[in-house]
Amino acid sequence: MTEFITADWHLGEDRFEIMGRPGFEDAQHMVDEFVRFHNELVKPEDKVYVVGDAVNVNTPEFLPQVERFNGEKILFRGNHDRDFTDEKLLKFFSEVIPEGDGLEIEVEGIPCWITHYPTQGRADRFNLVGHIHSAWKVQLNSFNVGVDVNHFRPHVLNKAVPFFHKAITEFYDQDVWVAYQDCNEAFKGERGKPGRYLDVSGKVGGGS
Repeated sequence: MTEFITADWHLGEDRFEIMGRPGFEDAQHMVDEFVRFHNELVKPEDKVYVVGDAVNVNTPEFLPQVERFNGEKILFRGNHDRDFTDEKLLKFFSEVIPEGDGLEIEVEGIPCWITHYPTQGRADRFNLVGHIHSAWKVQLNSFNVGVDVNHFRPHVLNKAVPFFHKAITEFYDQDVWVAYQDCNEAFKGERGKPGRYLDVSGKVGGGS
């Protein structure tokens, strides 16, 4: 049994230009390709951590297509999953983690925290997150496992985590961490949308 991790399928999505997903004919073609990519790697007996936004919120009719993806799938609820009841989701996922929550795991000796929202990350663990699509792939203590920065495919957990943790720790230089340079740091507080999609008070906002 191999463990995989992925996020942000957005099944049913057709906003390909906004999402940065060229080459798909329509929403169903995208799903068919995602299933093909996924099942080329994942066997039925494998485990898959799906880190949120499995189905586009505006196309709930695509939920049953989750069954086409191989593996025992665990869903970490994201903003696009919130309209589905646990009862509906548990027909296709073996476990559903509440929105904003996460799971502690250890991968090749690296303590990790899996959660949909990067803002729910923890300082005491290496964060495996989704939600932000192609906005970034790595931060100093986070790895975006979403399909949009991973060739629309899941990662083998015990290969990807050590690889990116080592790259972040030992190899990526200041051109990767340019957010902390004056050319970007000077605009902190002036640019960027305030707030977040998850409200820790228990209320949740909209989503893209």
